[in-house]
Amino acid sequence: MDINAISQLSPIRTQNVQSVQTPAEVTKGFSSFLSDALNDVNQAQVASSRMQDAYATGNVELHQVTIASQKASVMLDLTMQVRNKVIESYQEIMRMSI
Repeated sequence: MDINAISQLSPIRTQNVQSVQTPAEVTKGFSSFLSDALNDVNQAQVASSRMQDAYATGNVELHQVTIASQKASVMLDLTMQVRNKVIESYQEIMRMSI
């Protein structure tokens, strides 16, 4: 057993602790996240529409149009479910008695 090998290990490094964010910074971060997510959904809808137009002119295969359409549909459904949960949560908070 080689005891000297233990001394060759590097010490455990601690990660830098991030500073505490203010409520305004958190709100801005959440707002930008939400905005980016909605922009992604919109871009998927626009891409699906463009693919349908391209299919009508004969430039794109049917399976590509179907995939783009399903992707946009799933993204929109997810967005609607998240919206519904947010509204439901807000209503539940408003019903709480203080």
